[in-house]
Amino acid sequence: MENDSISSSSSESKLPLIVGIVGFALGAAGLVLALKAKGSAEAATVAATKATDSAAEVSASLAQKANSADLSAIAAELGNIKQGIDANNKTFSDSIAALTAGLKAKTAAPTTGAGSKTVVAGPGSYAVQKGDTLSGIAKKAGISLKALQDLNPGVNPNKMQIGQVLKTK
Repeated sequence: MENDSISSSSSESKLPLIVGIVGFALGAAGLVLALKAKGSAEAATVAATKATDSAAEVSASLAQKANSADLSAIAAELGNIKQGIDANNKTFSDSIAALTAGLKAKTAAPTTGAGSKTVVAGPGSYAVQKGDTLSGIAKKAGISLKALQDLNPGVNPNKMQIGQVLKTK
């Protein structure tokens, strides 16, 4: 019987030791995790403090800038300026369209006969029309007859063709 009691007592004595070791291991693991959590909490606190300081700096900087009433007034003024620019652009577009239409009407010279075409002279030129004379063209262009002849040395005043383009500048 002694053997039985010895073997049973040695089994019973190992159980508290095993429980103690497991408890110690769990306690150590808990301590390590707690230290890590404390470090993370401190880092988060530092980050939050920096964010609060940055927000305070931005707020102070904005306080030195224009207030919302000033910004609203500036926005309204910019809106008025834009409307003025848009109105001017429309006026200029209309004027350019009118000038272009007038220029086309002035420089177009219809020809007569079968297969007739309209000849359009560009700026600084004139398309000969039915009944035109060199002196009449010079008067229309606002230059002297001599100047018109100098600009068009190869033109024979007696053999001008309808639609023929002469230089006026």
